[in-house]
Amino acid sequence: MGDYKVLNAALGALPKLLSAGAIGLALIYFFWTGNIRNFKILYRFGLLYSSVIIGIILVSIFIWIIQLESIGFIIKGTSKISYQLLNIAIVLSAVYFYGIAGANLVIILIGAATTGIGSAINDMIRNITTFGANDVIINSSFIRAIEIHDITFVMGVYVIYFLFFCPQERLRFLYAGVALFLFFAGLKRIAFLSLLLGIAFAIICLLLSYNKKIKVLYFTAFFIVAFCYFYIIIIQNGTFMKFCIEHEIELNGREKIYDFIANFYEVSPTYGGKGYEFCVQLLKSMHGTKDQVVDITAVHNDILKMYVEVGFWGFFAWIMFYYVYQTHWYITRCGEMVAVCFMSINIYMLITYLTDNTMFYYWSSMVVRLLPMSYFFVPEKLTPLRSENPLYLNSFDRWRLKRRQKDAKLRKKPKMILEK
Repeated sequence: MGDYKVLNAALGALPKLLSAGAIGLALIYFFWTGNIRNFKILYRFGLLYSSVIIGIILVSIFIWIIQLESIGFIIKGTSKISYQLLNIAIVLSAVYFYGIAGANLVIILIGAATTGIGSAINDMIRNITTFGANDVIINSSFIRAIEIHDITFVMGVYVIYFLFFCPQERLRFLYAGVALFLFFAGLKRIAFLSLLLGIAFAIICLLLSYNKKIKVLYFTAFFIVAFCYFYIIIIQNGTFMKFCIEHEIELNGREKIYDFIANFYEVSPTYGGKGYEFCVQLLKSMHGTKDQVVDITAVHNDILKMYVEVGFWGFFAWIMFYYVYQTHWYITRCGEMVAVCFMSINIYMLITYLTDNTMFYYWSSMVVRLLPMSYFFVPEKLTPLRSENPLYLNSFDRWRLKRRQKDAKLRKKPKMILEK
């Protein structure tokens, strides 16, 4: 409930901090049962996830020392990124769909009770049918109340997971339907387009053979690295903003921030970065002054923000680790299907990184880490065929049987094996 705007304004991050109670519950379970099976695997997941965060901290510390930043600036930057380490500890402790979905439904009910159920339903229908038009959002207190950025983005991740990766779950389509309803309730236009791309990638991979899956996964990982550098270049030289203006794409003031931030970096191997949280601190220092760019203090572009703050080579190390190394790690240690799960939800999230701040959102970053791990611990069970004899199968089932037999010969055994 910490993302409910009333509570968020009154209590800040306190409700989210209470979610750390999951760590306590996990410890109680551990000491009560003495179950240390698969502890080594959890440790490896934790090491994988935390290395990215620790790497960002170390790069930023080096930049802060070189640029002689103030202690206050360093403390704010370190504390915010360190908050993700708590997030990772929670990931290793519990699963959160029921809690997140329940909180989202309660927020919707509170909003409907305030504005009236009839009015709330009409506003929600208008919001969906107009694809989140600005005038609908501005003129509806109900839509503004239930527009919960973090939870809305999370629901898109869950839609992909339940549709394609929820292992042998009878209620998977019900769960996917609930997630989709909550996704539309807080409709974010960029998230809708992102969801379609994530779903398309999952479908394509599921139709491919083992070898082709591997090739597509590695190609996609390297393509993302090249694309992100290209994206930074076209923002810096103004091509991105020109394209949006020519095609009447509404950026809601983001273009002003991008133009302003462009004065503080260059696309060059010699660019060393400004240190984590530089962009946010810069915009906050201008807030309420004559130099204020727009009435927000966030960059709304995580890819650009990361490049500005950790520099050319820091950004290269981060993005190679995040997309290329992690893809390789999942393929070799968990199996190619866990890697497909990872890449599908990260393609969805990547598109939101381009125009929003979702990379370090509390719930978004938690769920993106949690689901591939969860999928590994409860692996996919293939739908049984009616027969192993091709004579008793239709043409589609014969194709499925042949592909499974071929994949079984090619598939490499994952390095991490669950203890029974």
